[in-house]
Amino acid sequence: MLSNELVVGALLALNVVLYASLAFLALRLRRRKFAPSNLMEAFGDLELALKEAVPDLPSGFTWEEAVARLRSSGVRTEGMEGALKGYEAYRYGGAPLPDLDYRGVADVANTLGGTTAGKRAGGASIGR
Repeated sequence: MLSNELVVGALLALNVVLYASLAFLALRLRRRKFAPSNLMEAFGDLELALKEAVPDLPSGFTWEEAVARLRSSGVRTEGMEGALKGYEAYRYGGAPLPDLDYRGVADVANTLGGTTAGKRAGGASIGR
């Protein structure tokens, strides 16, 4: 027969595992995935995700610095290259906001882990 201490210890260990799993799940569910509706919003979301995922980026960093940092960390950014060029032309060159596919930008932002529930950027300010 099993001793009472062994049974209590096993039940205690099971409780710890179950509660730790619930806590982890609760924290993961608090993260919101980005679903932007245009290119400007997509880059605003990416900026917010960058600030949360890479807090040691210096203030005033450029999009090129951010993308280089992401690439060096192993994040695939190829899907957002065209959108980045179009957004920079709009943001810094005075061109009209292009109607480009921004799903790659949203994918990168979501790869970084989304954002804490309730936060949202009003517009990108990286490189200002």
